[in-house]
This record gives sequence, structure tokens and C-alpha cells, in this order.
Amino acid sequence: MFLILLMQLLYGCTFTISKILISFAPPMFVIGIRMTIAGGLLTILAYFFNKYRDRFDRRSWGYLAQVSFFGICLPYLLRYWSLQFLPVIKTAIIYNMAPFGTFIFSYFLLKERSSTRKWIGLSIGFTAILPVLIAGRDLGALAIGFLSWPEIAMLCAVMSFSYGWIVMKKLVLHSKASPFAINGISMFFGGICALLASGAFEVNQTISNPSHFFMWLALIILITNVICYNMYAYLLSHYSATLLSLAGLMAPVSAAITSWYWFGEKLTPDILLSALLVLTGFGVFYYEELKHASEEFQKAIHDAK
Repeated sequence: MFLILLMQLLYGCTFTISKILISFAPPMFVIGIRMTIAGGLLTILAYFFNKYRDRFDRRSWGYLAQVSFFGICLPYLLRYWSLQFLPVIKTAIIYNMAPFGTFIFSYFLLKERSSTRKWIGLSIGFTAILPVLIAGRDLGALAIGFLSWPEIAMLCAVMSFSYGWIVMKKLVLHSKASPFAINGISMFFGGICALLASGAFEVNQTISNPSHFFMWLALIILITNVICYNMYAYLLSHYSATLLSLAGLMAPVSAAITSWYWFGEKLTPDILLSALLVLTGFGVFYYEELKHASEEFQKAIHDAK
């Protein structure tokens, strides 16, 4: 449980760092540089220390291609584009709707089943997003109906990210490759994909204030690409994909604190209400997860007798 909390608190800080980075360079270009460098470093480490070359078959490479695009390239491009228009805390809360998408994909692709209490926990967590979607409609021409285009982009990022982690779990279960190898390869090719998109859609690929840019880039690579991604891959072998995604709803807490400090974004009543619902939903779901794990353990002991 401690590792889950630590991972999400660290991850929440990266929303603020991401907004800082796109103040120095175009968003697609930032993603391309970040993922290519991080993926390259992890792949080199895996190459020399884990010998991943002998552990990937054709099916594994198909999974890796999906993780690279749906888990890395697409969701991060949409997220960074949205950060140009939305407050950090709002972006973090929307992005952490991932449990809703993860649950849907887990239900159909992994055949995971949930109890009534888990459904209640997920419903509370999903309800947490409504206050921040309703409040703060100040995007003018970017708004369409109930949602704005940046919000729609974030929702699409959520679904893509959720599907990417489901494929990641399939790959972890199918392959004996280390998390370093899996994350390194998917990040590298996801970064290449983002650089190609930057070349096609962004006019200017330049960096203002390179020293500050690469300082923040090194920090976000260390937190996300090295610590959090590999911790997530490790935790997937101990917890359900839905529980880990639901824990992600706690990341906006650290995002709110850092965005308040750096950008002066205020903690409005709708955000506080969302945070309360988030913690409530996570508590209900986690309690049921522990109960299920205890029952499985007792059953295993009984069967062993």
C-alpha cells in the first residue's frame, strides 16, 4: 500500500513539471525528446543487464507496439496539448479518470469481475470528475456543448492510457522480460512516434532556455520514466490493474499543491469536493480488494490441506 501511495504522490508532481516544460518548447517536441531519451536509457540498461533480446517473441512485439502508441505516444500528446489551456489540477483530475476506462477494458479483455462494493467505489471515483468538468468554463471558442476540446482530448487520453496499461499487463504475464526492457522499448518507440508527429504538425522545434528545460526534463524522466513506470509494472504482478488505476486518483493531491506553489492555482470548492470523493471511492474499492485477497488466501490454505 505504501508503494502505491508513494508512486501516485510522485506522479502527481509531474503534471506541474509538464506545464513548466511546455513553456520552453512545443508539446509534441517535448514528449518526443522526453520519451526517446528515457526509453533509450532504459533500453540500454536492459540490453546489458537483463538480456531482453532472448525473451520477446512475435506476440510480445505486437503488444509492445500497442503499448508504445496507446500507452505512451497518444495519451501524452493529448495531455500535453490540453495542458496549454487547462489548469494543472483540472488536467490531473481528468487524467486520473483512468480507473473507469481500465475497468471497462479489464472486464472485456482480462475477464476480471467485480463485486457490488467495487462498483460503488468506482462510481464514487467517477463522480469525482463531475464538479471540475462543470466548473470553470472559460475557454471561449474552444468549448463545444458541455465539454471543451481540451477536456475531450483529456478524456480520449484517459481511454488510450487505460487500454495501454491493459496491454502492458498482458505483456507482463506473457513475457518474462524485465520492466526495464518493456518500458524502455515502448517509451523509445513512443518518443520516435511523437517526434514524427512534431515534425508533421509543429512549425518550430526550438527550445528556449535550454539549461532550465533540461533540468526539468531530467527530473520528470527520473520521477516518471524511471521510478513510477517501473514501480507500476512491478505492482501489476501484485494488484489488479483497476486498483492501481484507482489509486491514481490520489495523484491530483500533489498536483494541486505543486500547481498552487508554482502557478498560483487556487484550490476551489469543486476541486476540494472532487478530492473528497476520490479518497472515498478509493477507500471503498481498496477495502473490497483486501477482502477478496484474504478470501483467496484462505481458500488456498484450505485446498492445500
